[in-house]
Amino acid sequence: MKDLVRSVLFLLVCMTPLASLAEGLEDPRQSPHIGVRERANYVDPQAYYWEGFELKNEGDCTAAVERLRPLAMNGRGYEAAQHALGLCLMSLGGLPAEKGASFNGSNLTGSENFIRGRTWVLRAANAGDFQAQRTLLALYAVNLGPDDNPVELGKWLQLYAVNPIRLTLGVLEENDGLRQFLKESISKRDLLIGREQARNWTPTFWAPPGVVQ
Repeated sequence: MKDLVRSVLFLLVCMTPLASLAEGLEDPRQSPHIGVRERANYVDPQAYYWEGFELKNEGDCTAAVERLRPLAMNGRGYEAAQHALGLCLMSLGGLPAEKGASFNGSNLTGSENFIRGRTWVLRAANAGDFQAQRTLLALYAVNLGPDDNPVELGKWLQLYAVNPIRLTLGVLEENDGLRQFLKESISKRDLLIGREQARNWTPTFWAPPGVVQ
């Protein structure tokens, strides 16, 4: 995920000056009409956006939450921030970031931070964010999903498998056996019903209170 975030960040940084030129605006980093001091003090407006992700990747979830929450609250278009916020909140709630680390499921489900974090992950997954969908599958695998409905699990398995953004980016599947394990954990009937629900699925975008989509 860190490599993907860096790739997207690189594209955004490269595209920002191009977008300015396309709109007839000067790139403040290169404009001869802006003084040397102004250019030296120029701050990329995208920088604040990525601070939360960088803090999260550095393991400072307490600080990351403060940066990510305002972004996530913007709603549609900020699913990556919603997912990152969810991961950090679940981590603060006691969910270990390391694979294979032990944890107490009862303590997690009683943690307000964990519940809030899982809610944000679900919001991002419902909007079509493939990374959030995979996180949701990982939660189901350890009996921490938002429900215990095997048909819902079957639906999410299919939605992740055919996620158009994931397939377009060519994201390689992690070789951890997660999807196969989950497929074998439910009946073929539930898996088929879940796939059918996925065919009729449309993304839904969470909106902050008072905002009409």
